[in-house]
Formats: sequence, structure tokens, C-alpha cells
Amino acid sequence: MPGASVLRVNTTFRRRRPPRLRAVAVLTGVAALLIAPGTWSPVSASTNAGSPQISLSSFRWIFHKEDFNHIRAKNPALIQQILAGPGTYVLERRKGGPPLPPRVVPVQIFYSQYGLQKTIDKNRIMPGVELVSDDLESWTITPREERHDPITAMQSFAQTAHDNGLRPILVPGRDLMRVPNAVCTQPHYTISQAYLTCGLPAAAQYAPVFVIQAAAVETDLTALTQLVQQGAQQARAANPKVQVYATLSVSPNGATVGYGAVVKAAQAIAPYVDGFSMNNVRPSDPRMIGFLQALSQASSSSSS
Repeated sequence: MPGASVLRVNTTFRRRRPPRLRAVAVLTGVAALLIAPGTWSPVSASTNAGSPQISLSSFRWIFHKEDFNHIRAKNPALIQQILAGPGTYVLERRKGGPPLPPRVVPVQIFYSQYGLQKTIDKNRIMPGVELVSDDLESWTITPREERHDPITAMQSFAQTAHDNGLRPILVPGRDLMRVPNAVCTQPHYTISQAYLTCGLPAAAQYAPVFVIQAAAVETDLTALTQLVQQGAQQARAANPKVQVYATLSVSPNGATVGYGAVVKAAQAIAPYVDGFSMNNVRPSDPRMIGFLQALSQASSSSSS
């Protein structure tokens, strides 16, 4: 992993305006995962026993703008509970649609350092935006050199953001581990093993927020817990002040997952994250609302 550069990392996570993102990584199952490079440390999903009660207002949340607006239209009471929490962030690529509530922090989405720099050069950062996300994936919208060396690419993205008065959110996809002949390509490891061995979560040293793309393994609670626990540990070792999120979805990679299974996934990883990033391929999918309703009802039951 490249050495830390002289980088001004402002870990204060304030609010302002931004864009939209949809991270759909192609992920495989996980057998054994890593706490640190070269150290195998299987973790049982049962480690979440006694985990803190999940409520909508006890965690931070990241939504895509279209999902947030859909929930707000269908069930405004859920949004009120979410907004009572420590932070709600909405991803968008362009302005438009209903104005966001005052407590919502908008985040402008990018897919590469190149895209961020190009937008800055053209003076097209959305008015009032302070946060920008780097959805670095193995897809053609991300330049080949950034897919080839994702850690250097994330460092460059963060540096560009800081140099222009912005704060970065890093959201690297695990499909980057299968880019042919790339820095993190490790064909004899599973994707998650390669993700941790290559040290992608340690890129949190460059940013105040790091998102672990975990939705594709959310129905395998052992694999999910191993990935998130060890990824969060690696991120916080690099930056003790970082906010760590994990993605959850009722439609991971286009599959159908019942909201009850997503509730179990959230409970399994709740001890290791500061919040959840909801990632779905159908913005109008009612199962995402079902997931949020289930957390709301569980919270109400426990307090009664």
C-alpha cells in the first residue's frame, strides 16, 4: 500500500448539498477473511450476540436521492425518525426534484478522480456541496489506470477534494479485486480476502468517511460479519476518527432479498459500523420501506 501523503484530512462531517450513486459490485462468497494482510481470522456470525438495539434514529444513514424521496412520499414518519438520528446523507448526481429537508446532508457522486477534477475545472460542483463520494468500480466509467491501482486513485481523489475545500467519501467496489493484472489482483484469494489483503479499507486514512460494499454477501451472515468487522478494524486503524458504513440492499446485484433477511444482516454488523448505506436497483421497491418499518417497529416495541 502506498505511504501516507501529506494530506489535510478534516474529519468533521458537516452538512451541505450533493448527488446520487449506485454501487453495484460483482461480489463472490467469502470463506476466510483477514484482520491484517497475512493473518487469517475467521469470525463467527454469532459474535453479534448482545449487539446494540437498532433503531432508525440510533444510526447514520446514506440514501440515494430517488430512494429517499420515495420513502418520504410513501411514509414520512419513517423519514422523521431517520432525521432524528446523528446524520442523514443523500447521494445525487445533479440538482432537481423536491428540496431536501434542512437536516439532510447532500453528497455529490463521482466515479473517479478524473471525473471530480473535470467537474471542478468546469465549475460544476453543485452549489453548497461540501461532500463528494468516490464510487470507484470495475466499470468503464472509471478510467483504466484508476481501476488498475485503486488505492492510489482514492488517495488522489481525496487530495483533489481537500485541495478544493471538499471532504471525500470513499466507496470502493470489491470487483476491483478482479481487474486483470492490476495492483490488487490476487487470483488465489476470494474477492473479500483480496480486498482486505490489498488494504482498501486502510484508504480511510485519506477521508472522514469510508463505505464497505457488503450487500452482495449480506445473506451469508458469517461472511458478512467477517468482512465488515475486519474491514472496519482496518479502516479505524488507519484513521481512528473515520465514520464507517456498510451497504445493505433488498436488491443486491439485482437479486430479490426479503426485508427480514436485511434486518438480520443489519443486526449482525451493527456493532462494527456507524451507519448503513442503502443501495437498491429499484428505487420504488417497497421492500426497502419494509426493512425500515421493521426497525421502527422493533425500536417501538423495545421502548414500550
